[in-house]
Amino acid sequence: MSQVSLRPRTTAILATSLDGKLARSEAAGKRIASHYDFQHLEQQVAQVDAVLFGATTLRLGGTAMRLQSPHLIAEREGQGRSPQPLQIVCSASGNLDPALPFFRQPIRRALLTTEKGASHWQGSTAFDDCWCVGEEAIDWPRAFTCLQGAGVQTLAVLGGGQLLASLLQIAAIDELWLTLCPLLLGSAAPSLYPNGVEFSGTLTLLNVLPVGNEVYLHYRLNYV
Repeated sequence: MSQVSLRPRTTAILATSLDGKLARSEAAGKRIASHYDFQHLEQQVAQVDAVLFGATTLRLGGTAMRLQSPHLIAEREGQGRSPQPLQIVCSASGNLDPALPFFRQPIRRALLTTEKGASHWQGSTAFDDCWCVGEEAIDWPRAFTCLQGAGVQTLAVLGGGQLLASLLQIAAIDELWLTLCPLLLGSAAPSLYPNGVEFSGTLTLLNVLPVGNEVYLHYRLNYV
């Protein structure tokens, strides 16, 4: 496993069913977790410079994780930060529907993509930044160099499973917040961790918080 030395401090924040699924397969855009989980997610997102998510996560949800709580926005502005973190979508193909609500949200948007993916957005103003970081696949060391250049020191990863696996393979996740939801969604739903992807390391449990029927787990990742 190779480690990326120069990169933002990265926290993955995910909600899963008890059988390790990230979303309902038949209900795009509907969260599996509670309103409390959304508040928890928003609090975590408010602390970072940027949010990173995959194309499938964007297609399912349709929007970015934009801060809505006035007090969290005010806290960021009081710290001299932008009211919203930078929203970064990762898509090797660049195949994203410009009609998604994401493109109408009042946020700063960036795209991490390949040469082919970038060609779809030439001349477009949909993204404030478009970073081409590979020919056919995302070159993550190059991607993190772009993030560093954009002033991103702290990063939240919100899914999906393939993105999480890619970052774990290069030891690029520092902490994990995992919400366990009281659901069993079955094999058709998207998984937390795709088959065939190896991870060498352990997780140290930092905190356990039961709220209602959900359990919030906070881990630090230790790589071999």
